[in-house]
Amino acid sequence: MCQQQIPGFADSQTRMVKGLAFVVPVFAVLLSILLLAACGGHVNHKVVRGESLYSIGFYYGHDYRDIAKWNNIPPPYIITTGQWLRVAPPDDYWWDEERKIPAKQRFSKPPLSANNRYGKPPQPGQLNQAQQAQTKRQEPRHNLVGVAKNNASSGVSTKQIIVEDFTDKSGEISHWVWPTKGRLISPDKKFSPKKDKGIDIAGRRGQPIVATSAGKVVYSGSGLIGYGKLIIIKHNKTYLSAYAHNEKILVAEGDIVKRGQKIALMGRTPDNHIKLHFEIRRNGKPVNPLRFLKR
Repeated sequence: MCQQQIPGFADSQTRMVKGLAFVVPVFAVLLSILLLAACGGHVNHKVVRGESLYSIGFYYGHDYRDIAKWNNIPPPYIITTGQWLRVAPPDDYWWDEERKIPAKQRFSKPPLSANNRYGKPPQPGQLNQAQQAQTKRQEPRHNLVGVAKNNASSGVSTKQIIVEDFTDKSGEISHWVWPTKGRLISPDKKFSPKKDKGIDIAGRRGQPIVATSAGKVVYSGSGLIGYGKLIIIKHNKTYLSAYAHNEKILVAEGDIVKRGQKIALMGRTPDNHIKLHFEIRRNGKPVNPLRFLKR
């Protein structure tokens, strides 16, 4: 039987095979991305210049104390550029291994820097230059309280300086103020801790942004994708507040700020909207700011 080839049929088969050869790898890549997302996304994070444990916890939606615990980082939470951190909750095996370590030894080793991460860790008290600089930069500016104490034996009155950091306390905050004046964008929109994570307030470019409550500036920079020039303030062990898309930042990390103090000027978002994006985090998780701000 004579088989007649249909004109153009061979060419169409060749094009189809080539098309499948292109589609299959692309599909495999997309499938792997979806699987990674389903597995919880990032597990490890490499520290870049300008980041702090507070900003990393803020970005991944975890309490900074949890990330410190997962990485055996003691206060004052020193991290260095190039250091790898676990930013997802460990599995059961990790916790089982952790329980085998005596509590006194869990924080005995200082964090590893980029230079010694794969080598011998530095001995306690022997921090490298990067860690020493980071320690100095992260030392909080405490409130100093003078207390007079009488020496009964000599009758001489001496003055003792007690160092106290009010942000190291836990609990609720009694009074919050609006971070800026303006129009609340989408006031009737249902709050989503996964999507919006906060509220947006429209205003004029350069208008003042103020601290919603007293606290300590724990991040000031532009290293977090999607937030522009960002300020994070620690109010206590429970609450953080964040102020994004600023035109100019007026405070530095470590500054103690009062409620209502001007900390920045309003700027533009990447899509050219003039607004403040404002968030409140409770134990690292986004909560609706409108629960705390009086309207």
